[in-house]
Amino acid sequence: MVHDVEELRKFYYRKFFEEDFNQILKYADCSIVHNDSMKKFFEDRGVDPKKLVTLKIFDYLIPNGEINHAKFERSVSVAGNLDVSKTQYLKDIGKIDAKFNLYGLNFTLDAYKNVEYHGAFPADEIPNQLNSGFGLIWYGSSIETCDDAFGNYLRYNNPHKLSLYLASALPVIIWSQAAEASFIIDNNLGLTIDSLNDLPKVLNKVTKEEYEHFAINAREVAKKLRRGDFTKVALKKAVKALEK
Repeated sequence: MVHDVEELRKFYYRKFFEEDFNQILKYADCSIVHNDSMKKFFEDRGVDPKKLVTLKIFDYLIPNGEINHAKFERSVSVAGNLDVSKTQYLKDIGKIDAKFNLYGLNFTLDAYKNVEYHGAFPADEIPNQLNSGFGLIWYGSSIETCDDAFGNYLRYNNPHKLSLYLASALPVIIWSQAAEASFIIDNNLGLTIDSLNDLPKVLNKVTKEEYEHFAINAREVAKKLRRGDFTKVALKKAVKALEK
């Protein structure tokens, strides 16, 4: 099961990863990759498509606990490392006429009037805090588009943050060019966006009825993520691939 592909994750890529990656391609009987975009990358590297299974999304195991029903709110939540030297686009969200709910360590944006900070929580507690609006999937240094190596990796990977939001039953707004944008649209779990500058228009356009539909679908996906369903299905497909 592929966690990360360092050749694609260029911000951590080093020459010595090449040997490890080539060994995986050579010796793995079957590889479980993140999504169709990553699957194509492996195919372009010469891997037999019959030896590839797509996971679709990473599970987020929470054995017990109630699942929230997200409340309609025209806002976005960002959970994770809030250090603007690493999550660089955050430094410019004060320019956007939209409400941001932030969760995590290294918060420094006290002066931003459109930001509300809710504190930092352990991984098993944060899903209880994310209960309104949309979870935002965005990476890079710019609010215009997901740029640099961090943003480009979204074209191939399944972000752990996406699993967190959906395990919290929170609808999502994701960059339109992200690999997982199709998962959100196909399952009616939220919206895609080209630029964060479009957030005010996009949020104002969402109706309560539309949001409720997203929230109901997110609750159903949350049940699967919390049980580990996507991993179980992928493993069964991998076993079948080996039997052929």
